[in-house]
Amino acid sequence: MSTEDNKASPRKDLLNNRENSSGESIYGKFRSRILDQEQKDMMEKVQQGAESGYVFDSASEDTLSGEYVKKIDKKVIVLYVAVSTIILTSIILIIISLIPEPEDKFIEYKKKIAEVEKLNVEKSKIINEIEGIVSELKKNEKYKDIQIAPEDDKLLTDKSMQFLSEQVSKESNTGLKSKINTIIKSDEEIKALQMDIISKNKGLDAPVVMTRSKGHEQIAYEFLTIKKGLSDPEAREVIESVNVFDYTYEGLYVWNFYENGFYGSFITKGEADKSPNEIKKLAQTAFQERILDLEKEKTALKNITKQLETDLKTSQAKVEQLLSERNKLGELDSKNRQLKEEVIKKEEMISELNSVRYKLLAYNFAIERGIISDSVWEGVKIEKASGIDYSSKVDFSVTDNIIIRPKQFSLNSFTEIYVLPKSLVNSGDIKVLKKDQICKIEFVNKANLIKKQILIIAK
Repeated sequence: MSTEDNKASPRKDLLNNRENSSGESIYGKFRSRILDQEQKDMMEKVQQGAESGYVFDSASEDTLSGEYVKKIDKKVIVLYVAVSTIILTSIILIIISLIPEPEDKFIEYKKKIAEVEKLNVEKSKIINEIEGIVSELKKNEKYKDIQIAPEDDKLLTDKSMQFLSEQVSKESNTGLKSKINTIIKSDEEIKALQMDIISKNKGLDAPVVMTRSKGHEQIAYEFLTIKKGLSDPEAREVIESVNVFDYTYEGLYVWNFYENGFYGSFITKGEADKSPNEIKKLAQTAFQERILDLEKEKTALKNITKQLETDLKTSQAKVEQLLSERNKLGELDSKNRQLKEEVIKKEEMISELNSVRYKLLAYNFAIERGIISDSVWEGVKIEKASGIDYSSKVDFSVTDNIIIRPKQFSLNSFTEIYVLPKSLVNSGDIKVLKKDQICKIEFVNKANLIKKQILIIAK
């Protein structure tokens, strides 16, 4: 067709629905592309509800090129979310299960400390052995200046060790040479042990050293209240749930562990000259000896009681004899009364010879009446001993203790119990075991307490 024909008859762009167009538009070009069967199928899917057909790549020269994005079925999405949730939950549960419980951490804590203690024992053993060898070696004039090092990580001073290292090749005496070699070898062992101890000590809190005035329970209480911030009732409740070492011995190490409500504590030898087990055995032996002494005192008191009972029976026999003869001899009435009084006195004597008398008083009452005084320097002491009626008594043939409770003093609970005179408590003749709602007073050395009068003040 000629140019004139083109001008004469209008041309319709069928692809773009345009008339008198001078050429195919870009949109028409795009429309022509979807005439391909594959593109038709794609468009049909989009028209039927697919979320997208093409994603255009702005970096491409052909701005019409793209990538088909498939619509994901909602059921598939739900399935993916469910599976992902299950997998994530499983992973979280596995991670949580791998986190050790506080009790397991405490077991590992004890295990690590036991390993350190074992290494320290091994190190001490080597040091003791080498000190003996050094002592023997110093008997030789040539080695008299060898010095033991004060540091933990070596046996001898650097100067002494250097001297021995130089001397070992020169020494002709095989015995001395063997001793030197042993020292050098042991010095290396000590260094290795000390490095191992330092490595294992990393992450461990330093132990608290027990003193004569501060035992296991006090150390545990301070750790929980001061370091861990527990209240007084919380700390005491926690301490009651663990096995507290009963004895106080200077130099023992007290180890404490607390995490998420779990508390653990135990004792090791530390700087003490005896192990905890040795201390327990010594205490048990002393306790058994004390029991034997008490048994002896008990036997002696029984013998006294038997003698008094015999005297009493003799007196009673005399009374019966006099009673039978009363009708015959009227003058025996007075003697009979005397004998009765004698019997009563002897019965009272038996009780008094085996008893201690006491009086219970509330602290405020005793202060107000001037019976006692309480000062910073002297503490609680008796001010007015006269006029006190020690009407109550403890018969040692029946019991060796008394139990008192707050209501006997019109109190709700005990904060302090004073036994006066204090010398009886300080000497160990009397022992006071107090809790909030009950107090037990034990009469330990009964022989020292017979006929004594004591004042029990409750606050």
